[in-house]
Amino acid sequence: MKMKIEALLLIVAVLQDHRVTADEGQIYPLDMALNSVDDQYVKCTGQMENMVDNYYLETEQSSYPKFRTAWEDGKRNAVKPSPENPLNRNHLIAIYVYTDRTVYADFNNDVRIGKSTYKNGNYKWNSLHFLLTDAVQILKTSQDNCYKTYRGANVNINDQNVLNTEVRLGSFVSSSTDPEKTRPFGKTSCFEIRTCKGAKIFKYSKFPHEKEVLIPPYETFKVTKIQRKTENKNLWWCDSVFTLESYSTRSDLNCAVVNDLSKTFKSTVKCRLNRFNLNEYMNYIYSTRIHYLLHYT
Repeated sequence: MKMKIEALLLIVAVLQDHRVTADEGQIYPLDMALNSVDDQYVKCTGQMENMVDNYYLETEQSSYPKFRTAWEDGKRNAVKPSPENPLNRNHLIAIYVYTDRTVYADFNNDVRIGKSTYKNGNYKWNSLHFLLTDAVQILKTSQDNCYKTYRGANVNINDQNVLNTEVRLGSFVSSSTDPEKTRPFGKTSCFEIRTCKGAKIFKYSKFPHEKEVLIPPYETFKVTKIQRKTENKNLWWCDSVFTLESYSTRSDLNCAVVNDLSKTFKSTVKCRLNRFNLNEYMNYIYSTRIHYLLHYT
C-alpha cells in the first residue's frame, strides 16, 4: 500500500541530507526542511493553473514516461468530477496519482530536495505539485479547520533540542485520522499531528480506507511534546511519540515560477508592456508555448 511505502520514507520528510532510504541505526533530524519545494501559490493560482494546463502537464509527461503512465492510469481510475465535487478532473487525477505507488517516491523526494531546481527552471514536477497544492486549498474551504492525525515510522529521529521548536515535514505527507491505521507502518518514531492546512482526501485516494489527510509542505508545526517508552511504560504503541501542533506557514518559493517568467518577460519584451496587461500577456505566452523559447533556448 502507498502509506506503507510512505511510512518507510517518512524520515526523508524531516531529513537534513534528504536521502530516500534510511540507514539502519542512523538518527535523523527534525527541522525546517529548508531545501523543500514549498510554493503555496498565493496570489498566482490562476496564472499557474494556466501554465500547467497549457504547458507543464503535457511537457512533463513527455519527458518522464513513468509520470505519463501514472497519469493515464489516473484518467481511467480516479473519481470522476461531479456537480457536488469542488475539484476538477486534473485535481482528482493528481490525487489518485499521488496515492498510487508509480511516481510517489520520486515525486516526494524531489519535493524535499528540489528547491534549487525549482528556482532555476529545471524542476520536473511543476504540474503535480501545483495540482496537489491547489486541491488541498480548495478542499480546505469546505472542511473543518484542523484535524488530529497520526503517523508511524520504523526510524530513529533526533529528539534532542527539538521540543518547542518550529519544524516542517518537507513534502506532501499523508497522515490518518485513525491511529489504528498507523500501527502496521512503524513503531520506532510516531507522530500525533494537529494540522490546520491539511485536507481530507478519503474520497479521492486510491486507498480510501486509510482515511488520509494530506498535509502540504508549507505548513509549519511546533513540537509541543515528546513521549518516550523508556520513561512511560504505558506508551505501548510506539517507542517515541512526537506531538506536532500546527503553527504557521512558510513558503520561501511562493510564486517563484510565475515571478521568474515575469522577470524574463519584462527583460525581453519591454516594448509590448505599453500595450498589454502583464497577466494577460503571460497567459498568451503559455497558450502559444513561447515559454519553451524563453526558458530552454
